[in-house]
This record gives sequence, structure tokens and C-alpha cells, in this order.
Amino acid sequence: MDPPGTRYVERDGHALAYQVVGEGGADVVLFLEIGLHPDLMWTDPHIHYVFERAATFCRMVYFQRRGFGLSDPVDHVPTLEQQADDVLAVMDAVGMERATLVGIGSTCGALALIAARTPERVTGLVFQQPFVEGALREGAELPRGWTVEARDRFVDGWRTVYDNWGSGGVIAMWDPTQDSPFNRRLMALLERCSATPATARAHLEWLFRIDYFDVLASIQCETRVLHSARSAVPLAASQHIAGAIPHGTLHVLPPLPPGTSMGQAWIEVLDHIEEVATGVHRTVDAERYLASVMFTDIAGSTETLARIGDAPYRDLRATHERQIRNEVELAGGRLVNVAGDGTLSVFDGPAAAVRCARLVCRQAEDLGLGVRAGVHTGEIEGIGTELTGITVHIGARIGAAAGPGEVLVSRAVRDQVVGSGLSFVDHGTRELKGVPGRWRLFALAATDAPAECEPSTASRKTLGLTLLDRAVLRMARRAPNVLRAAAGMANARQRRLSRRPD
Repeated sequence: MDPPGTRYVERDGHALAYQVVGEGGADVVLFLEIGLHPDLMWTDPHIHYVFERAATFCRMVYFQRRGFGLSDPVDHVPTLEQQADDVLAVMDAVGMERATLVGIGSTCGALALIAARTPERVTGLVFQQPFVEGALREGAELPRGWTVEARDRFVDGWRTVYDNWGSGGVIAMWDPTQDSPFNRRLMALLERCSATPATARAHLEWLFRIDYFDVLASIQCETRVLHSARSAVPLAASQHIAGAIPHGTLHVLPPLPPGTSMGQAWIEVLDHIEEVATGVHRTVDAERYLASVMFTDIAGSTETLARIGDAPYRDLRATHERQIRNEVELAGGRLVNVAGDGTLSVFDGPAAAVRCARLVCRQAEDLGLGVRAGVHTGEIEGIGTELTGITVHIGARIGAAAGPGEVLVSRAVRDQVVGSGLSFVDHGTRELKGVPGRWRLFALAATDAPAECEPSTASRKTLGLTLLDRAVLRMARRAPNVLRAAAGMANARQRRLSRRPD
């Protein structure tokens, strides 16, 4: 999925920017915090994944508040009422009658106001670490669930961050576990491109003084309050917030391991959004699925490098990688990783993976390279942009066992492509390093054998569902009107493939 284009809606003479991903299913509104620039968030590959996964179950519109990021600047901090009106204006512009509303930190207030005043527009709420009672609001009372020490640390910490706006300090205050060099650099970029230091500071002082606790009792829909395990907000404060909402529940997010990217941290949040928006509980193994992996590697790369030199080899390998990417995409797969001289790609079906491997090896021969390839089918687990599981390791070992120009496959692949016209030669059994037992491998024959039952021309050129098809079908189950769009994409791909030789 490419990042979407930016749309605008006019608000009091100023343009308010928003973006939309997905085409069907449930409707979701994501009201971003001031530092989460809609365009630049896609820099994090795991945030990219989050939006792609969201598109499988919903149509999601997301934006920052008026005056930030891609929107026109304004000379004041919008009130909660103005922000709530802006959210509804964006929903109207997109054509959303009702939606699940998702807020982050300071953006939860406007969404709470909408749910309380216009409940017919809201199907559910997800609040990630809401700031409900300002730490410095009028009066001497502490916010519910806070101590004086916790409040002072919170205020001093955030003021220090905003004094150094543009350096990425937000990430450490939000969750210290995520304060890695990569996340800090990305957060610094998001901060600088979202607001000036003066605008950011005005926003912070406004946030310290808001109070919409009394609104919570009027919220009628299901509401999930998500509390980060290492948040600067006390757990007791989040408990008070969830308890004040008639159908509110508190969910403490598990601690994040060091080095977690911003997007990875959002995968857990997305699970809650999907459950509230669709009513479907996402199981623990929801990211496990059957797929085929293809590994390729340049054989004798060191010798080739020594023979032709650094610069020519660099250009040769770049050409080879472009060819792999092109062939994988044309075959309906996805290039997952390029490391050194090797690549990993994933496909829905083994026949597409084997045919792609053959084309990659043939094209490499034309470049003067000997490329080995291995294909295996089994259950894999996709977490963000990464693939894990024993299937991936077995596929890598099979690829390493192949010779230059050779495609080796497992027995699982050979058995599943019976009738496809692909033919194989028994390569015997062998041990695969680090994998228990002995494995029978098969080498792809130079020419295809006639299929046992000759299919029609159309069915012979029809591939299995791609990863994109599977995502579209999940949307179509919830929104039948997108079936025509799914069929159009499948037909376009089939026409493209029909022009390619086997």
C-alpha cells in the first residue's frame, strides 16, 4: 500500500488536512496527537504495516487537530468544542454516518464530547492514555488518582520536552522503553514538521488546564481505556477514567521490549480498535497463516566480485534485485527482505513461488550470475513487516542446499502443485542444518510436464489468492459493495500475467 493522498475540508477559513486508508468494513476515525505527522509516520515500516492491516477491516480516516502538520496554521489553540466540530466535519466530508472514534492523549477530549452529545454518530471509543483532568487546572485539587509527586514529575517532564521541541523527547515521556536512537530521530522529525516550538508550547499549557471529567458519565457506547505499562500517568488515574464511563473498561497494555518501534507498539492498540469496530475478537494466532516462502541467493558471489570489481558487481546486484522485486510482484507475492546477496519473498500459493523462482534464476543467468533458490510451504507468523516460524528457517536451508541455477523444493511444495504442470526430479533426502529429521527435496525440472487433467486456458493461468486479495476479501465479508472492486483488481492482475510466458 502506498501512502494515501491528502484531502482538505474548510474550517473557519482554514484548511484542515486528513487522509483515508481502506475502502470498506467498519468506519474508524483516528484523531492523532500533535506530533504524529500524517505523511511522515509512514517512515516507520511498522506504522506502514499498521495502516495496511487497518485497511483489511475498516475505512480509517486520520488527521491532526486544526493548525498542525499538513493543515493551515491558526493563531490559537482550538477549544474542545471546536475540535469536536472539526472531527464531525471530517466524518461528513468522508461520508461517515457513524464510526468508532480513537483518541490519543489530548485528542480524547473532543471524542468524549462527541460521544456524549451526539451518541448516534459513535459506535465505540478507544482512548489511548487519555488526559482528562489537566494537571494545572483551576483550583487546588489534584487530578483523581494522582499524587503531588506524580503530578510534578509529569508537568516538569513535559515542559522539558516542549522546551526542546524538535529533538524527539516526546517518545521518552510517552514510554521510556521506546526511547531508542531510531525512534528518537523519527519522533524529532515528526515534531519539527508538525508544529513550531511556540505552537507546541501553547498546546501543552492548554492541555494542563482542561477538565472534561464530568462529560464521561454521559458516554453511552463501549469505551476502552488503554493504559501503557510504563506511562507517566498513574494507573489509578486511568482506573478512575474507565470507572466514570458507564460502559468503560480499562486495559493495561503489556510492557514493551527494549527497541520496540513506534509502529510495533501500535499493533497491540490496533487489536483493540479492530475488536471495538467489528465486534470480532482477534485471537492470539491471528497473524499465523499458511504461505509459501521463496529464498534466493547468488552462488559464487565472492568469486564474481573478485573477477569484475566492486563497482560493476554493485550495479549487477542492483539489477538482479530489481528483477526479483518485479517478478515477485507480478507473481502476486511480496519481497520481504534483502540481505547481502540473498532475498526472502512470500506467496499465498507454492506454484506461483516455484514459477517465480524459475524466472529469477533464468534472468540471473542472462546477467552472468548463478542464483540458487528454495521454496517451502507451511505455517508462518507475520509480526509487523517480519516473518517468523520454522517454515522460514526450513525454506532458507532448502535454498542453501541448491546449486547455481537450481530450484529446490520441499515435499510439501511438490505434493501441493500436482496437476499444475510443474515437474520435479527427486533430489534424495538430506539433513538440513538446525532442523530435526531428514528432508526429501525435489529439483524443478527444466521443462514442465503435461498436467494430468488438462484445465481450460483461463483456469490454467489463474493464480491463487494473493496477500492483497485476502485482505480485500476480509473487507468484502463486512462490506459486499467492495466485491466489484476486488474482482477488478484480480482481473487486472490476471490480464497482466496472461501476457507473460510460463
